[in-house]
Parts: sequence; structure tokens; C-alpha cells
Amino acid sequence: MIFNIARRVFSPLLSLFILVLGSGMFTTLVTLRLSLEGGHSTIIGLMTGAYYAGLVVASFRVERFISRVGHIRAFATFASALSVISLLQGMFISNSLWFVLRFLGGFATAGLFVVIESWLLALGTIKTRGQVLALYMMSLYAAQALGQFLINLGDPKTFILFSVVAILSSLSVIPLSMTRSRQPELHEPSLLNFKTLYKASASGVIGCFAAGILLGSIYGLLPLWAHEKIPGTMNVSWIMALTITGGMLLQYPIGRLSDQIERRIVLAGISVFIGIISLIAVFFAYRNLWLAGMLVFMFGGFAFTLYPVSISQACDNLEAKDVVAGTQALLLAYSIGATIGPVVAPLFMRLLTSNGLWVYFSLIGFSMTIFFAWRRTQTVSAPSEEAFISLPQTTPVTAELDPRHDEKSN
Repeated sequence: MIFNIARRVFSPLLSLFILVLGSGMFTTLVTLRLSLEGGHSTIIGLMTGAYYAGLVVASFRVERFISRVGHIRAFATFASALSVISLLQGMFISNSLWFVLRFLGGFATAGLFVVIESWLLALGTIKTRGQVLALYMMSLYAAQALGQFLINLGDPKTFILFSVVAILSSLSVIPLSMTRSRQPELHEPSLLNFKTLYKASASGVIGCFAAGILLGSIYGLLPLWAHEKIPGTMNVSWIMALTITGGMLLQYPIGRLSDQIERRIVLAGISVFIGIISLIAVFFAYRNLWLAGMLVFMFGGFAFTLYPVSISQACDNLEAKDVVAGTQALLLAYSIGATIGPVVAPLFMRLLTSNGLWVYFSLIGFSMTIFFAWRRTQTVSAPSEEAFISLPQTTPVTAELDPRHDEKSN
């Protein structure tokens, strides 16, 4: 089963992997270059904010474009835009120009994610969607981790690394454009709005929002906790590497589990483990590197799976024509959460020292557990035993189309 699924999604995942190798390194490169040019933390923070702003805006706009030109052409457009953006940033070192380019980079990146995720979701069924998205997230995190080593290919002060990013962005178009798999069928722009999506799957929407809160805080503040509690640059690197590795390795088993039992049960289970592990970390994670490593590995394993299972849960209840619009809305929910999380978490850290970050994580985990358990008592789950009905496939990068329509809300 897994080999058949992997064969069907190979081309879009290979394109994604090549692209993220460059974009994963590019985020680090931007920070390093700004620092070398004398930029202070406020400037770097504004650049990060501009990127996420582009992500949010794209969540409203890309669906119509993808529906008009198709998934392959949309991917080629956004990947080419990222290639040009990276070259321009290497040619012209200007805070004001970079601010605009980071916004445009966020917009293009969101478009690419919507293209790939919806494509993958269109390839799956209720029985396989969790596994498909697990393979997607594993590819994404593996490329992010490996991409960091590309920073050693050249001096951040030179044009070389910016060129590497541009080359990888351009190369990413090749696998998808040469695929023999049929791309998802085009539909008229969907009339699905955020309110309708919430009614169809409140669990999916809130799950994506909570995933944004968690992951935004993990990327932005977990290194700060590690630096204060387990000093040493190498120790911080190990903590972050173990967190992401845990998230990568648990993707498939949890994704497969969500294909076999109701996804809201899986979401509640993920959330309760996030809460319990975070609570343990409050008192024990700082004792030594080995214990901290074990805890962050398990924490990352569950925290990084909340997003793909939430997407699957939401798309189980959408018609094929609504998948792109649904993916857009789910990306918006995630982006809002990723913006809010790093702003609220420091309040806990100021009140409770750096361990307040784990208190924050535990509150999110237990709150989500209660929410998912409550939602299950309110609505009926999507059917999982009906026969698969083959339909033409269509979709973008962050969400997959459900080939059937379920009248019952989740």
C-alpha cells in the first residue's frame, strides 16, 4: 500500500523536496546576511513579519489563479518568482527592498504550498489521506533539515548562495512538469468561505490554528529556551534537530493511524500527549541534555503532526471543487496562529522564566484535547467505510481534495 501511494505522489514530492532544499537554507541566509550587514533584531523581525504577511495575503488570493491556469503552471509561476526574488536579494542589499521582496516571497511560497498540498489531497481517499500527507510532511522536514547544510557552500556575503537558491527553485519545476500523473481537474472558483469551512470541520480549522501557534513558537522561541537552560550553540542545534527529527519520524505512523480510526480521536490523542510531555518538560527538561533531547524528540513528534491530520480532517468533508479554497483557508488559519504564537508565548516566559514556554505549550495541548473531545460529542464523523468513487483529480500544495461529498458536518 505504502509503495503504491509513494509512486503516485513521487513527482510532486520530488519537486517540493528540491524547492525546500533552497528555501529552507534561504531563510537562514537572509538572517545571516542581515546580521553581517549590521541589521539589528528589530529589522530581522520585520523581515520575518513581512514574509508571514505575504503568506496570509496569499491565503486569500491564490485559489482563483490556480483554478484558472492549473496546478503545474501555477507551480512553475511561483517557483520562477522565488528564483527571481532570491537573485534580486543577492544583487541589491537594501532593507526597504528586502522588506518588499520578503513579502512577495511569502506570497509565492504560500502559493506553492497550496498547489502541492491540494494536489496530494486529490490523490488520496479517506482511507489514505493521512498517509499521503505524512509523506508530504516527511519530505518537507527532511528538505528543511538538509537545506541548512547548503549554507556551507559559500560565503553569506557573496552572491553564490543566493544563486544556489535560484538554481534549486528553477530545478524544482522539472519533476512536476514531466510527470505522467494526471493533474487535478480544473473547477470554477469555489464559493466556499471561512464560515462554511468552519461549519464543515471546526476541528480541522482549529487544529490548523493551534498547529500554527505551536510551530511558530517552536521555531522562534525553543532555541531561546535551550540557550538559557542548556547553554552552548551545539546543544541548541541538537535540541532543534531532535525536535524536527521527531516530527519527521512520527508523520507516517500517526498519519496511517488517522486513516484507520476517526481523525478527531487522533487529534485529541496528539493534543493530550503534547500537554503531558510539555508538563513533564517544565520540571525535568533542563536537568541534562539527554533528558531534554528525549522530551523534545517526543514533543516534536506530536506537535508537528497536528497540522497534517487537521488538514485531512477538514478535507474529508469538502467537495472536490472546494479543496483549493479549503486549503487556502486552512493555510490562513495556520498563518494567523503562527503570527500570534510567538507574540503570546514571551508573556509566559517573562512571568515564569523560560520554562514558561513549556507551560504555554501544555495549556495549548490540554485545551485542544478538551475541544476535540467536545466536538466529537456534537457532530457525526465522516464515513470511512463507503466504497471509493473514482473522480478526476485536481489540487494545489497544502490540501487534498476529497473525491466525495459528505453532507454531515464535522
